[in-house]
Amino acid sequence: RRGRGMSGFTLRSKQQPSLRVDLRGVTPGALAAQSMAEVERTAVGYGNLLVPLAEFFHIAARDDEALVFAADLRRFDRVGWQMNGGQLIVEGAVGDYAGACMSGGVIAVYGDAGALAACEMAGGSLTIDGDAGDFAASTLPGSMDGMRGGTLVVKGKAGARFGDRMRRGSAIVHGDAGDFLASRMVAGTIALGGRAGAHAGYGMRRGSVVFAGP
Repeated sequence: RRGRGMSGFTLRSKQQPSLRVDLRGVTPGALAAQSMAEVERTAVGYGNLLVPLAEFFHIAARDDEALVFAADLRRFDRVGWQMNGGQLIVEGAVGDYAGACMSGGVIAVYGDAGALAACEMAGGSLTIDGDAGDFAASTLPGSMDGMRGGTLVVKGKAGARFGDRMRRGSAIVHGDAGDFLASRMVAGTIALGGRAGAHAGYGMRRGSVVFAGP
């Protein structure tokens, strides 16, 4: 049995999966009230199957409340999906949709992120130490509203369509950004340290884009 006040977990990867894994539902808040056995049995999407979390990770209790992935998660999507509080740390890269639809809490990724990071984010903060793929701080496919709150920091470079349809919040890129930065932006603030690609601000209505470099 776990002692009081211990609700965090460290997940160490067993091996890289051959298919992509959907980690929606694996958040600090969702796991905090669970026993070790319940966390190990938590089902995640693997291809068209639902597979226990313990198939992919060695799971250990922590003496704080953080959820830490000591793993390269580049084949794992939706890390921190709809997260509403707590602290999630990834000691490596992540797949697509990292921090998407999150409304609170803190996510730190010590590596690169795939496409659609922080899309439709409403609150909290996501920091990516490496690069972010296309459509960061933008919309889910088929949606009209992009990032609507919170803070995204990308310490490397960002791909195309960064901040597409962004409505609120702050998004900062230390490096370069791809084409169509702030496309169809409605409101919010984007700051860019490096160079922008072609067609920055395409279809932009309101909001602010600040260029720190040339």
